[in-house]
Amino acid sequence: MSFLKVFATLASIAILAPVSAINAHDSTEHTLEAARVDAMQETTLGFLATLTDEQRAIVMASLEDSTTRTNWSNLPVSMAPRSGMAVAEMTVAQRRAFHAMLASAFSSQGYLKTTTSFWHEDVLQEIVANMIAAMPDGDPRKARSLAIIENYDSEKFFVSVFSDPNSKDWGWTVTGHHYAANFTVADGKIAFMPLFLGANPQIVPEGRYAGWRILQHEADRAFALIKSLETSQLQAAVVSDAVDDDVFAGPGNSGALDEPVGIRASSLDPLQLRLLNGVIDEYLGDASDEAAARQSQAIEDDGLDTLYFAWWGPTDNPAARYMFRVHGPSILIDYVRERSADGGYNHVHSIARDPSNDYGAEWLKIHYEEAHRE
Repeated sequence: MSFLKVFATLASIAILAPVSAINAHDSTEHTLEAARVDAMQETTLGFLATLTDEQRAIVMASLEDSTTRTNWSNLPVSMAPRSGMAVAEMTVAQRRAFHAMLASAFSSQGYLKTTTSFWHEDVLQEIVANMIAAMPDGDPRKARSLAIIENYDSEKFFVSVFSDPNSKDWGWTVTGHHYAANFTVADGKIAFMPLFLGANPQIVPEGRYAGWRILQHEADRAFALIKSLETSQLQAAVVSDAVDDDVFAGPGNSGALDEPVGIRASSLDPLQLRLLNGVIDEYLGDASDEAAARQSQAIEDDGLDTLYFAWWGPTDNPAARYMFRVHGPSILIDYVRERSADGGYNHVHSIARDPSNDYGAEWLKIHYEEAHRE
């Protein structure tokens, strides 16, 4: 049973559970997590073994290399060059090994979201190509579109591996347009944040994939929660009737979010707590069961009084520009709708972070300074 379901039951009889004395990132599932770490180690070593010496030199970096470790962005690659080796440069055998590495770290849900993010770049390329074909030669948008369309490519995702997977501390990053995954293994423990997922268009408007939806359940779960709130609760949860452009916890903005805003989870009724649990589970569920269980335990140990839900923008229009946040000492989730080419907001950015342990920094006792990238 996940932590908010437990707390929902307790809240119904007005009992507040004591905060555990166990360290927030210790796990009781050591055997399962050890098996997961072994699988991740095996597949990462397997991927590295497929590389040439020259490729391995491009892929490998130190865990203490803050510049390379935090060199991810949601921007197109030409606007924010990435470190590491591109999928485009991989042989068939290397691609197979690369995907084995991904699959060993993610849940089936997380792996599917990852591969969908890769695939979606080819869908975006086709949409932009059709737009270009319909533009007259004198349209200034045509030259700009031609300059950027090459970025939209399922092969323009880059992988870096940090330190030797045979050691007790190591990790890897995969990043490209609208995507960044950061996994860290520290003395047998798995951290999986920051994890950035985005999509433009969020709902494919035309063509053979018309109607396909990316990152839909994240939004649906949050809307279910916001609709359940009573008037006084809404007043606490809604920070502003418009989205603040500077709030989203993207690269370079992790340290600007120390003070949570919105409504405390302890102010929610049992049903609303279950709905909030659904939002959190959607994000934790992208990682393996073992990594998700560790993170869930950390959030539970923090307590309901430290966990907040906040909203910016309209609460009655899923197609409008809005943003929601879940924020506590061990979790920060942001989801925002951004401007899209059709003049609407069919474009989303979503991120999950751990304010106390991004990149496994707390376990590693390493400070990572992120460069600001949109």
